[in-house]
Amino acid sequence: MWLKEVAEIIGGELRGENCWIEKVSDWKEAGENDLIFVFEEKDLLSAEKTKAKALVIPEVEFSTDKPIILVKNPKLAMVKLLKYFDWRSFPEEIHSTVILGENVRIEEKVGIGAYTVIGNNVKIGKETKIGPGVVIGNNVTIGERCIIYPKVSIYDYCYIGNNVILHSGCVIGSDGFGYVWDERAHVKIPHIGKVIIEDDVEIGANSTIDRGTLGETRIGRGTKIDNLVTIAHNVKIGENCIIVGQVGIAGSSEIGNNVIIAGQSGISDHVKVGDKVIILARSGVTKDISDNSIVSGFPARSHKEELKWQALLRRLPEIWEKVKKL
Repeated sequence: MWLKEVAEIIGGELRGENCWIEKVSDWKEAGENDLIFVFEEKDLLSAEKTKAKALVIPEVEFSTDKPIILVKNPKLAMVKLLKYFDWRSFPEEIHSTVILGENVRIEEKVGIGAYTVIGNNVKIGKETKIGPGVVIGNNVTIGERCIIYPKVSIYDYCYIGNNVILHSGCVIGSDGFGYVWDERAHVKIPHIGKVIIEDDVEIGANSTIDRGTLGETRIGRGTKIDNLVTIAHNVKIGENCIIVGQVGIAGSSEIGNNVIIAGQSGISDHVKVGDKVIILARSGVTKDISDNSIVSGFPARSHKEELKWQALLRRLPEIWEKVKKL
């Protein structure tokens, strides 16, 4: 399309030639008819040296022979353009091989892929798209405009809100890991609670959300969960949290709003994490964390304190040699 059309889509100001653009590209692979995005002012000179024909840049003064589009937020502008060119397609109709239980209520414009199995008393909201090979249990409610990718499993009595995205292989409502020792064997605790996923949540591939033992496991509105995350029974996660890959949250823990949990971190059972907490990668949280904290290490503590400990540990060989001489 013409660069002027791009500017209209992303709400930017075109400066320079209204040239023809073939595709959006990353910097390394950019060709002579490609468009690239520059997120920060410090990268402008490097971007100018690429083969790209035109640049989308922040609203700063920058002199270049290449056509540019100025926008307030280049990352958001890129999102708008990529949505325009999103090639992914989803089922538009209900495939003939879909197995429907009794009393299933499906609203308008729902698409369901081949060999999906849906239990009894299920409700599916309008414009929701369900890929092939999905299994949905009995008494499940799924909201509007959801996207459920292939091979997702949703157990009985789970609730999925509006605009929820569930990626391939994720499991919603599996049993929690709970047993009682009777002096001979581990006796399984029945988990008869449910999972509630609020609006605008995204859950990555092969992540698992266990159902409550008696009550509920709840994922708050706007929370985004990466691939390979395990959330145990009766966990409560607040709104707009970011949970990165390979995180594990043990049973009955409570996570506040706007929390970031970085990769491979673990949270013990019955721990309370406050609002706006940042848990850095590979942290082991064993105690409650107050609001607005940044923690790291194992056991997790104030990041500033952990940095001091790490600095001292690196000096241990030197200190040991001095001790031996003494």
